[in-house]
Amino acid sequence: MHNKNIVCGEFPEYCYKAFECEEYAEDFVHRGIFRMGCQLSYKAMENEQLRDKTEGTGLTKEYGPVTYVGFSQDPNEKPIYIQKMDYQEHHSEQYNARFCFCTCLPTVQREHMKNNLGKYIVKINNPRKLAEDINDYLLGDNQKVSVEGCFVVYNKGERLNGKLGTNERLKLAYKQKPKSFNPDCEFRIVAMNMGKICNGECKFIVGSSEGADPECKYITIKLGKELDYAQLCES
Repeated sequence: MHNKNIVCGEFPEYCYKAFECEEYAEDFVHRGIFRMGCQLSYKAMENEQLRDKTEGTGLTKEYGPVTYVGFSQDPNEKPIYIQKMDYQEHHSEQYNARFCFCTCLPTVQREHMKNNLGKYIVKINNPRKLAEDINDYLLGDNQKVSVEGCFVVYNKGERLNGKLGTNERLKLAYKQKPKSFNPDCEFRIVAMNMGKICNGECKFIVGSSEGADPECKYITIKLGKELDYAQLCES
């Protein structure tokens, strides 16, 4: 018997999920069938409005002490070190395979969802319960996973007033996007496979003409039950 992991992160009171066709929305609500996309696959999506070539990396410019070094032409002289307050770039990446279920927060504009994400919209009244169901399903499939709720932040590459902790920077690899995506008002449920390393070299990520391994693009969740916390919204 496996140990039950605890779902972590933050969750909104409710959120919305947009589907491209009614069949997918019905499968989600009535049968608990849906896909979670490999995060790195978003770098090569055919839909240009959804494609984000920076997915999988975090980037900040944090204000704090920066050390500058100067060298003399005379090799016998020691380098001069000067420390001052300035902005320094920090990059972060994570190499575990990550799969995302992407939704929108209540603040999203409904027309933006229909025009850009999908016209069949489902309201999820208990996002944490959905994350718990995903967690239980993957554990039952003998996957070594960590499931987390994430509010996406839209400040990639921008200046911050202070410095982040190491864990905060690492999480930006899967919860930070450029400011241009801000209208999506995104909330993600992220399943990180602790037993699988993803180095970003798969055929799909590099855009190989040979195509992609379907297992690299997404995982299919089949809860096999009615989701009583989800309902299809009226068009």
